[in-house]
Amino acid sequence: MNYIKKSVITGTILSQLLLTSLCASAKLKHEQIDALVEKAQVELNVPGIALAIVKGDEVIHAKGYGVQSIDSNTPTSTDTLFQVGSISKSFRTAALSLLVDQNKIGWDDKVIDYLPHFRMYDPWVTQEFTIRDLLSHRSGLPLGAGDLLQWPDARATPDEIIKALRYLKPESSFRSEYAYDNLMYIVAEEIIRVVTRMPWHKYVEKALISPLQMTGCVASPSRISEPSKRATAHMEVNGELKTTFFKDDDLVNCDILGMAKWAQLFLAKGKLPNGQVLISEQQLQEMWKPVTLQKVPYMAKKYSQTHFQAYGLGWRLKDFHGHLHVSHGGAVQGMTSHIAFLPEKDLAVIALTNQWSRAAQGLTATILESYIEEQPTNYIDLYIEGNARYKAYKKQQKNDSEPTSVNAAIPPLDINQYAGTYHDDWYGKVYVKVSGPKLKIKFSRSEALSGFLTHLEGNRFVAKWTDRTLNADAYVNFEVDFKGSITGLKMKAVSRSTDFSYNFHDLNLKKKF
Repeated sequence: MNYIKKSVITGTILSQLLLTSLCASAKLKHEQIDALVEKAQVELNVPGIALAIVKGDEVIHAKGYGVQSIDSNTPTSTDTLFQVGSISKSFRTAALSLLVDQNKIGWDDKVIDYLPHFRMYDPWVTQEFTIRDLLSHRSGLPLGAGDLLQWPDARATPDEIIKALRYLKPESSFRSEYAYDNLMYIVAEEIIRVVTRMPWHKYVEKALISPLQMTGCVASPSRISEPSKRATAHMEVNGELKTTFFKDDDLVNCDILGMAKWAQLFLAKGKLPNGQVLISEQQLQEMWKPVTLQKVPYMAKKYSQTHFQAYGLGWRLKDFHGHLHVSHGGAVQGMTSHIAFLPEKDLAVIALTNQWSRAAQGLTATILESYIEEQPTNYIDLYIEGNARYKAYKKQQKNDSEPTSVNAAIPPLDINQYAGTYHDDWYGKVYVKVSGPKLKIKFSRSEALSGFLTHLEGNRFVAKWTDRTLNADAYVNFEVDFKGSITGLKMKAVSRSTDFSYNFHDLNLKKKF
């Protein structure tokens, strides 16, 4: 039975039900929440969703919807494991908070005091870089700098990542602008390792997950004891849903009941259910204190009356209809998640999904707003409309953008001249090989980034990845010297909507042989 066709409630009926219910009363009832989730599944093509609402020390709603995988049709339940992506950042900052409470580190300690081999492009920045800087996206590096070291399936070691940082050129002045950067959190993990003498995921499990009795959660996929409970990742390819690979980094994998316990820790101001203090209230305030200002998106201004938005330490902060809103999302290949708090309402909502969509964020926003506004916005409807506009944009872009189809003209150089090993200082090697009548490209750190080059014009090609779930084809421009020899290549994503972690544009690949 197809997961999006199994409901007897049609999209039209769902819309009518939600319109009536959202206007009728605040604080959505269970059946209204069910209808909202089901609409998100049907209209945003999401196979499985797990949702929890936490009010104070009580979990007032926890439920699984849909299926873990479109291949197995195993139902999603409250003990289905989802990889929570960048929500793992809040576990890292909480772990560091414990060490601050124990006077083992300070937020404004210099990174080089713990990791002497740490280097940034600018020597002065290296000397001034603090633990707080690692966690607040103000390094001066461009958005997603160096992410190909761990994206979409690459697994560079922490030492390799730290070594790469010195080659990544800044785009803005240190501490002057917000630009999301995943690599700095890997550096933060290393500080945890050095101070505790254990890998960060083991420390997190010992110091946080175990005391909270989050029995359905692990801080590393290698620790998953029952793989059958794991939700499968899904991506859309030309409108059709496909299963895709797991990104098996050391990120938190958790079920919805475990994430509810994570939310309760923060609502309880750092206390365990028995009243014992796990994290001091002072450190909770540090995590939830604005550090780096962000631009407020148009949608937040219009629908949430948001005036400010900032990043703290592992958390996003903003005003939401006059209330403090604290949140973080997570996105990896084929999975998205979102956790959001209204601390003044003693309320949290968590949504975990196994598809690359904005369903999770739409669910948390709609439910939270129902506790504030008599007529809350249905953010799922907004994202459905946005999704339709995005698909129309992609279709138009395909018609109007630079060519990505085969050019009748042959490349100006012999095909063998393009083949070779290309090297970038921060990434490493990329291989171009002759495969029959075509050129094949392969990234040394990634199994997924492998595909064929299609000639466009001149020395310009497009890399079409064999795994079509990546949705990240890239232009490849070969550089030629005055003697007519290939010296290197540059890349950039074909579509402006490609995820920023495919930072092909930051590569400066030089031909070695």
